[in-house]
Amino acid sequence: MFGNDEEREQFFEVARAQAQAEFEADGTNAQALVRWGGALLELAHFKSGASSTIMIQEAILKLNQALEIDADRPDAQWCLGNAYTALGFLCGDKPLALAEFKRAEDCFRVCTAKDPNNDSYKKAIEMSQKAPEYWDEIQSHISAQVCGEGRGVQSAAAIAAVTITRAVLML
Repeated sequence: MFGNDEEREQFFEVARAQAQAEFEADGTNAQALVRWGGALLELAHFKSGASSTIMIQEAILKLNQALEIDADRPDAQWCLGNAYTALGFLCGDKPLALAEFKRAEDCFRVCTAKDPNNDSYKKAIEMSQKAPEYWDEIQSHISAQVCGEGRGVQSAAAIAAVTITRAVLML
């Protein structure tokens, strides 16, 4: 579908703008908010450090807003769980990261309760439970990179977080 990262980024920027326009035209359109939040989450992968974190937090706001309009949306919960997972991987502090992973797991459990036959939701719970292990591994790689190459911790963390989060989102 996408030839390169630039095309992918352009696609999600257009999707974000379209969803935003649809929601601005109809302030009760929960589906537009879910698409807006999902596009922001995808666009966050093209950012680093604080810019990525801020974009993920914006996605979380849009997804929560969608759930305020229509609480019975597993797609919003699914995206919200993925956003919390991404945010957890960007945390440099383990207790904060673990709290985000727990929030993600809670979202995936809501999805599973609404659609118990959906294997993707079940797999997401498993992955969120493994996230702390992945977080530890990322942190050890970051430490090695910082010591060996002199790279900035935040830059290395952002690269590692995006890599792992993309893998988790492709379940």
